Amino acid sequence: MLLASAPPIKASPGFYSWPRTWPERQLLLERQHDRLEGLLADLLTLHGPEAPDWTAAQARACDGACRRLLWDLRLHLRLEARWLQAEGCLCPGHRAAHADAARAAFTAFCGSAGDRQARCAWLRDLRAWFTAHRAGPDASAYAAADAITATTDPVATAISGSQS
Repeated sequence: MLLASAPPIKASPGFYSWPRTWPERQLLLERQHDRLEGLLADLLTLHGPEAPDWTAAQARACDGACRRLLWDLRLHLRLEARWLQAEGCLCPGHRAAHADAARAAFTAFCGSAGDRQARCAWLRDLRAWFTAHRAGPDASAYAAADAITATTDPVATAISGSQS
């Protein structure tokens, strides 16, 4: 075949390919979780009562950072749902929780516009949901995906067998 004789394509430096296996995907999702939690913590610090008053430019920057948080959260939830679905570990309730959370976060964000205290409350509520969701439904789904992968991945099975 003509393609068989073609030289392999090498990724250029800095080129990133999407993870293909559940363990690689889980690592990326966990990094996203950590990054989102860090962004939430930073924004809570900026919105807290002990933080100094903002200039108009700082208020716009904080608003932009909150918009970025919403964007990143929405993308994370969609990617997580897609990858858990691919592993057969996404139940309808988990998918619905993602959709409800994204919708509620956007609605509360819009309702807190221009009100620093309301925005701080929104960020606290979002952090509480995110932390509970990560420790609850996400942890259960990830554990199920780990179990499925361990039984279907010959390398993971060989590794776990050698550790016994």
